[in-house]
Amino acid sequence: MMPTRVDNPKIKSFWHNNNANLVLLAVIVVFVGYSLFLAINLKPGIIPDEPAHFTFAKHYSTTLGIPPDTLETYSWGWYIKQNPFLYYWLTGRIINLFNLVSPGLPDQTLLISLRIVSVFYAVGTVFFCFLLSKEVIQHKWWQLLPVFLLTNTLMFVFVAPGVHYDSLANLFSMAGLYYIVKVFRGKNFLLNSLGWMIFIALGTLVKYTILPLALVMAVCWTIYLIIHRKALFPIPIKNPKAIILLILLALLLAENFAIYGVNLIRYQSITPKCREILLESQCEISKYEERRDKLALDEKLTLRESIAQGYPSPLRYILVDWGYHLLLRTFGISGHMAYFPFQLIKLYQLLFYGLALLAILNLFFHRSVSNAAIYLFAIAAFYAIVLFFENYESELIYGFKQVAVQGRYFFPVIGANFVLLTLVIKNTPLKIIQYLTLAVLIGLIFYGGPITLILEYQTIFTTWFL
Repeated sequence: MMPTRVDNPKIKSFWHNNNANLVLLAVIVVFVGYSLFLAINLKPGIIPDEPAHFTFAKHYSTTLGIPPDTLETYSWGWYIKQNPFLYYWLTGRIINLFNLVSPGLPDQTLLISLRIVSVFYAVGTVFFCFLLSKEVIQHKWWQLLPVFLLTNTLMFVFVAPGVHYDSLANLFSMAGLYYIVKVFRGKNFLLNSLGWMIFIALGTLVKYTILPLALVMAVCWTIYLIIHRKALFPIPIKNPKAIILLILLALLLAENFAIYGVNLIRYQSITPKCREILLESQCEISKYEERRDKLALDEKLTLRESIAQGYPSPLRYILVDWGYHLLLRTFGISGHMAYFPFQLIKLYQLLFYGLALLAILNLFFHRSVSNAAIYLFAIAAFYAIVLFFENYESELIYGFKQVAVQGRYFFPVIGANFVLLTLVIKNTPLKIIQYLTLAVLIGLIFYGGPITLILEYQTIFTTWFL
């Protein structure tokens, strides 16, 4: 029997009520397809530091607690003692579960299985990016743009299936940003405050580089609390959910202090140096020490020496060199092998410089900016400044070889940046400029994104990489 027109209004109504959610679902499904393809097909040793993380995870699976350093672990140049452990501990438990279901899994099967777990972490990051976008952007279609940009950022897609702590750290960071923005929007101060603190405390137990993010979020939260203290105090703590979350937060803070607090007291640093926890002979076999000896200068340059030798000053470095290399390693691939889209990088630079100019023009035309967006910008800007100084410090050690410049180091706040970027385009007063910028952005990101990687997979991994 032929379908009648009676169903058409229902279909139209369903599409009208759910169109944005269906598009979001389609974007996530495509992202999962990209990631699973890479999880299954990528050879070991291409994704950044994956062999080392895999080794540590298997070592953690041998005990329910925190295992000691061994020759197999410290030879990588990383150390277990007094370092963040959560990713390895959690992955060790997942390995135990896999072995319970199917004992004696070969390493290749186990690696692919753990990669698929990492894809779920990345999907969680994408979902929290969408929730963050919804809190800041009040338009159902514009809310989808940050998600599209994130899922088509080549380096993000490339590392999504990797067995490493970045995917879990990014998930906790994005969740923390979402909950703190809910605080800034005046939504349930206590529960959302506990939410961001718990997620960021989890993140710092995964990776110490989340500490600057925790610091700036704490500063912004404190400023908000002081400004709105009359409306917020006294804060009622009678909700059983709030009490449970407070206990969980206290346990996480205690664990963080057991690592970072003790390190600051005992070693006067965030994490101890190798020779402070291991023997000289053990440190000498470190792959990190080997790389440093091979790539680093004989002595670290001073700022004056670097400029005298023709290296860029900090101002030139941040305006010219740093942005260029960061874009290469965000919209290209940088791992143990690399693919850089040199043919597109000038377009990326023009696009993002243009967006910066649009942001200034929007302020000039007095376009309204929400308090949540201002706080989000402060958080992203501070994290970028810290990353810049860390990168410049590394350049002085290695002679400006971009050893430590990695786009993935920016991923804890990349969702915030894409949300702010979307606001800039959305608030552009001239529609023709708005539509043109949006079209160029979507076209460039899509063309240079994972679709190229998938369609030209064989060429990339036989020609571009090797």
